[in-house]
Amino acid sequence: MSAPGGGMGTGTGALRHRLVHETPVETADGMGGVTRAFLAVDALWGAIETGAAPAEIADRPGAVLSHRVSLRAPATVQPGDRLRLGARRFLVEAVSDPEGRGRRLVCDCREETP
Repeated sequence: MSAPGGGMGTGTGALRHRLVHETPVETADGMGGVTRAFLAVDALWGAIETGAAPAEIADRPGAVLSHRVSLRAPATVQPGDRLRLGARRFLVEAVSDPEGRGRRLVCDCREETP
């Protein structure tokens, strides 16, 4: 859902997806490495916008799906966290406050596949 000017709307209707915010937790595996799991932190309302980015896949032109998730701030989402919508999982790669007013966050995400 786009607002005038090309950005995502942040009205109540635009933030229609109930997302679970998860943060990574690492524990030692006893062999010098770590095991990473994700712990649910809170639930947030958000808007999801899907796009495509050009990419080279196996030396051929292609595209990779990317997602921008707009959230009402304040939220504690950071790069490396994950947002879950049912069985779908979105790895947060970048977080920005496009208006600089602390009212909403935009997360650039990559959808993980099991």
